Formats: sequence, C-alpha cells, structure tokens
Amino acid sequence: MMDDIVKGFIEEVKELLLQLEDDLITLENNPHNPEIVNNIFRVMHTLKGSAGMVGYKNIQDLTHGFESTYEQIREGNLQVDSEIIDITLKAKDLIMEMLTGDADDTGAEKLVKLLSAKTGITDKNVPDISSQLKVSNHLYVIIFSPDKGIFERGLNPDKTVDELKASGESHVILHEKKKSWEKQKAEKICTTIWEVYLKTSMAISEVEDIFLFYDKDEFNIFEMSREQLQIDPFLAEKLENLYKHKIAPEQQLRDCIDQLPDDEPDQNLPAEQPDASLAGLKSTDTSRIDTDSTVNVSSQKLDELMNLVSELVTITGTVEAHAEKYKDTKLNNALENVAKLTKKFRDNALDLRLVPIGTLLGKFKRQVRDLSRDLGKKVNLMIEGQDIEIDKTILKSIESPLQHIIRNSIDHGLEPEAERVAKGKTPEGLLKIIAFYSGASVILSVQDDGRGINLERVKECAIKKGYMEKGQEVTKDQLITYIMEPGFTTTENISMVSGRGVGMDVVRKELNSVGGSLEVFTEDNLGTTVTMKLPTTLTIIDTLMVNVDETQILIPVMDIEYCFKEKNENLFKKDNRYIQYKNSPIPLVSLREHFKYAPSEEADLMVIVINKFDRRYAITADQIIGEHQAVIKPLGDLFVNQPYFSGGSIMVDGKLAFILDTNFLFNHITKI
Repeated sequence: MMDDIVKGFIEEVKELLLQLEDDLITLENNPHNPEIVNNIFRVMHTLKGSAGMVGYKNIQDLTHGFESTYEQIREGNLQVDSEIIDITLKAKDLIMEMLTGDADDTGAEKLVKLLSAKTGITDKNVPDISSQLKVSNHLYVIIFSPDKGIFERGLNPDKTVDELKASGESHVILHEKKKSWEKQKAEKICTTIWEVYLKTSMAISEVEDIFLFYDKDEFNIFEMSREQLQIDPFLAEKLENLYKHKIAPEQQLRDCIDQLPDDEPDQNLPAEQPDASLAGLKSTDTSRIDTDSTVNVSSQKLDELMNLVSELVTITGTVEAHAEKYKDTKLNNALENVAKLTKKFRDNALDLRLVPIGTLLGKFKRQVRDLSRDLGKKVNLMIEGQDIEIDKTILKSIESPLQHIIRNSIDHGLEPEAERVAKGKTPEGLLKIIAFYSGASVILSVQDDGRGINLERVKECAIKKGYMEKGQEVTKDQLITYIMEPGFTTTENISMVSGRGVGMDVVRKELNSVGGSLEVFTEDNLGTTVTMKLPTTLTIIDTLMVNVDETQILIPVMDIEYCFKEKNENLFKKDNRYIQYKNSPIPLVSLREHFKYAPSEEADLMVIVINKFDRRYAITADQIIGEHQAVIKPLGDLFVNQPYFSGGSIMVDGKLAFILDTNFLFNHITKI
C-alpha cells in the first residue's frame, strides 16, 4: 500500500513540476504578476509538505529555502530576476532527478548556497513561515475523520495533525470513542475523530494540500470569521454527532475559538481592509460541491480497454454479417441497437485516450528559453491551439520530432539580433507553434520568420552526396525533399545543437510510424514553416475498402479526396503514369502493377485520388467495396519487408485486410 502512496506522490510531483516550470517562464516575462508568484509559492509549499509525509527529506529540505524566497517576493521584500528564475529552474530539474534517484548528493546543498548568496536569505535571517502565519485573520474549523484502515494505506494521522499545528495557532480536540488513540495505533485500527480550530494565513486550498493523500470524505474544512459565527448546518450536524447534543454547536465554537489568541497585527504593516467575503461561515465540503473532477488512470489500463473495444467492434460486425442471412426483423433491430451502443462505447473509449496537445507544447517554453540564450538570440514564442486533443500515444511519439524542428528553427532559421536589424526585421525573432483540426486530422505547424532554407546550399550538398547531377534542373519541392534524406546536413561545423546529419529523415520516419506526414515550406528571408499532419487516434480509423485481385486493401478516408470510374484503356494507353485531374497532371499508381499482380482485364477501373498537403496522386483498384471502420492491428514479421502497409484489420469474414500506407507510397513515387 505504501508503494501506491509513493507512486501517487511521484505522479503528483511531476504534474506540479510541469506547472512550476510554466509559471517560472511566465514570471520571467512578467515579474510583477502577484498571481504567478503565489502559484510558485504554493507549489513549493505543497512539495515541501507532501515530500515530508512520504519520506523524501531531500526534496523537503531543498524546497524549504525556495519557499522562503518566494514568500519574501510575495511580501514585496525581494525582487525576482532572471538569476532567481534560473536557480529555481535548476531546482526543478534536481527534484525530478531526486524522484528517480539519479540526483547528485551535493546538488541540493550547492543550489541552496547559490540561492542564499543571491538573495541573502538564510534560515537565520528569515522567520519560519509558520511563525508568520500568526498575524493573519483566516480561521478554520476542521473535522478530520480518517478511515478505519488508514494505517494500511501507509498514512499517519499524527503527522497530519502536527502539520496543521505547525501552520499557525491551533486548538485540537481528540474524540477517541471506546479505545484510546494509543491503543488504536497499536491495533492499527483508527476510530478517532479530530476537531481542529486553526488560525493561519494559509488559503483554504493550501490547508487542503495537507490532506493531499486522504479521500474527500475523510476531512471537512470550514472557514469562518471571529466576528460573525454563523454556523453552517453541515458543521452543526458534525458537532452534534460528536457531542451527542450535550452542548450547543454555537457554544462549542465560541469556547474553542476563544482559546486561540487574538490577532496582533504588525504595527509596521499597513492595516488590512476587512474582506467582506470572509464574513460568516464558508464550507469547503468538496463532497457537496458540483465540480468537475479527474481520475488518473494508467496507460496500460487504457490500452487494455481499447483492445476490448476493438474486439467488440470486430465481433459486432461479424454478428451483423451473419444475421443478414436470417432476415429476422427483431434480430436485426436488436443488432442495430447493439451497433449504436458499440459505436458510442468506442467513441467514449477513444475520448479517454485523448489529451490536450498543450500538455506537450508547454514543455518547449523552457527549451526555447534556454536554447535562445545559448545561441545569443532573442526569440518570442507564441503557441496557439493548446486545447486541441490527440491520442496520448501519438502525442508521445511526436515529442522528439517536434523538439528537433524547434531546435532547427532557432539554430538554422532565426537570425542573430544584429543580422535581423540589418534586414529591417524586429530584433526579436518570432517562433509560432499552431495546432488545429482539419477534418479527421490534427495539423501541427511550426513557423519562424527567419532567413529561410538556403536552397543553393541544399543543392550543393545534394550534388556532393550524389542525389543529383551538377547542372540538373530540379524543382523547389524536390530540393526540400533532399533535407529529409539520412545523414543530410547543410551545417559545416558540428555543435551541441546541430551538424551531425541526424535530423529530418528521423523526424519523417517517426511521423510515418504513427500515420502522420510532413511538409516543409520556405521563402528566402521570410521564414520556414514545417507542418505535421497527424491522425487523432491510432486504434480505430475510418477507411475505404477496395479489391486488388483477391486482396482487400483499406485506404484511410482522411487521405481520400475523390473517387471515380475510368476506362482501363484510357488510364494505361500511354507509357507515362499521369492522369488529368482538375486541369492538372497528377501521378498515377496501379496497385496491381505495384504489388506484382497480372494486369486487370476489367473494362473499367476505380480511381482514388489521394491528397497529401494539397499534393495529389491517384491509385487504381479493381473495385470499391465500401466504407469500413478498421480496428488496426500490427503486422507480424512476415510483412517486415512490405513497407507499403501500415497495419492490418480483421474483416467480418475472418480474412485479413491490409491498410495502405499512403505516406510511404507518396514518398516513393516522388522519388521516381
């Protein structure tokens, strides 16, 4: 059980660290934003408290100094600057290493000394934060009733109550019931309820953080004003149950609150205006508040759910196919309802795997900040479309390609400040990342306003590597395709950022592996745009089923622009493989010819026009069977040398259909 607690703590810390990094970079650009400072202080406070509860003392000690620093910034006693941000970001990285056990033992001590040297803050000259809480006006009544099996979960209520006491002035009453608390601890069964009166400067959300590992029904926090004790009915009920009607709840509140010392505001501080919103009693009984909540679910469980849904979709299709033989109206109606429920179940299961793309894009703020500094460039990063959702597997797969594209934009694309000014541009380069939906796909675009790709330099390198002959005429698009060849680089000097030739070819391969595609557009001195087209999910896709000889081929609907019938003799009467489509010639691929089948003897063939980033080509098939919802299955080792298929799908008759990799086919014909 303790392992589960630690795992939960680690996941929680990782989320907090992502939030912390984002807030730090935002604060650097807007150092006078009190809300961001409060957010950072709260993260440090939560990290310190949670780490102490699960035994990560190294994290607890490290965050204590940063908590004090941001408390001083929050109070206006210290100004934040880039150096403090840098030190805090290093602390964030170190905490992440501490979670995995890879941290240097002296790293925390060095950072604390560095922070102290910068701010002048030490444990000796900064009062403990809990002592500062004594001058505040927040007053809470807390009913803490842990579950009987709390010890089995690796939690100790004593430590929780001690943390409450350390948060300010407190008065605690134990309701032990039949057995003493000491005996309950010995028997590992908890029946005690704590009644806590707490005076502190902490916000309700910060008090709730103390109960991070407890269920919501194990604690209730009520905020109230000393001047106006209007008791909440829910709190009154709690107190009546505790005292069995022996004392009125109002009297109990008054007696206990009177035992807390009166507020003694610092004479050197300006008097605070009373907050009218705090008058009376406010409950944070979360069990009675109608709010959205989230539950963390492991990827393995989601994968298992999707496998089951996939099997259900296949079985439903098989049953429907067999039911058509019996012509039973009631049976068909029932199966129609089953199919509707299956589709709804499928859609809901797919939605569970979708995550906002902003969870990935936010990570690159730090990378852009650090890399631009290392290269001596000023970069303004703009991100749009962070709410766009995509399958978490695809999102994880594109992290490395996106990282490489961003590094290329900053290193190769954006000019140094002096060069930009000489060209009449703004001193600060613009890097824009945009995400949006396009049909069933997600488009992710990285744009910069830099110097653009030096196509003359690309041509020189292509000739040197033997991709083209000297004097050979090639189009701009063909030149751009060369940068995606293995080992291709235009950088003469190898650096920490680039020059090793491991780049766009890997990016394209990784995108193709998840059914995505890549397009590069560039203009001299205007900039470069790299666009990724991605499916929203990898598990179930809508396809068009076609026949080629006796093989069933599935073509993703998202890639199809148009279908039509054409005479066989009109398509292949010429040696060149082009057809006219919308007054322009486009490449034509015969799937029969491509897969080494004999030529078709049919008078008419079906032509399917594929559109990849407004670049079109056509394929021919013997017959179009219809639309099919394909449950994607990986192909085995027998198909390792067949790159034209991205997967397979089991049909209702039990046969295997192949999913055509339109990206690989497109890349193949553009090289011919």
